[in-house]
Amino acid sequence: MAAAATSRRLVALAAVLALVVSLQAAVSSAAAKEARYTVGGADGWRVPPPEDKERFYANWASNITFYVDDSVEFVYKNDSVIKVGKAGYYHCNETAADAAPRDGTTLFVLDAPGPAYFASADLDHCSMGQRLMVDVLADRAAPGPWASGPSAQHSAAAPSSAAALLVPVALAAGFV
Repeated sequence: MAAAATSRRLVALAAVLALVVSLQAAVSSAAAKEARYTVGGADGWRVPPPEDKERFYANWASNITFYVDDSVEFVYKNDSVIKVGKAGYYHCNETAADAAPRDGTTLFVLDAPGPAYFASADLDHCSMGQRLMVDVLADRAAPGPWASGPSAQHSAAAPSSAAALLVPVALAAGFV
């Protein structure tokens, strides 16, 4: 009799754990959606005003957290964009043979953590501030279902969401 009750409790506990794991996976996959950002917003990719040339694109990017697998889209008229190295960004000395000025859209996927540098392939435009550096983070760290809030600290007054899930199932399974 005791062995059967213990067996039922173990099966119920396994079901609870499977539920918690599947909920955590659902939360993680919902948080892992990659984002697409149009550089410069509605103004697109252009030479910034002379008074803003040093901060124009840095200001645009300052309120965005970029993650691996996000993408940046450059929309331009009679211009171009290329991915450059750090020196190419700071010295405006990189170009590409196939980056002739044209109207268009270029999309880059941010595929690695760390800084990513972009510039107009027109060296004069780059020197006038048409360049962008973004810091790319490795991943979106989604809190597990046991996190109790932004600080992820547990409190006796506020049970975690996993604990809230476990109590009704534990009651139904006869654990309490």
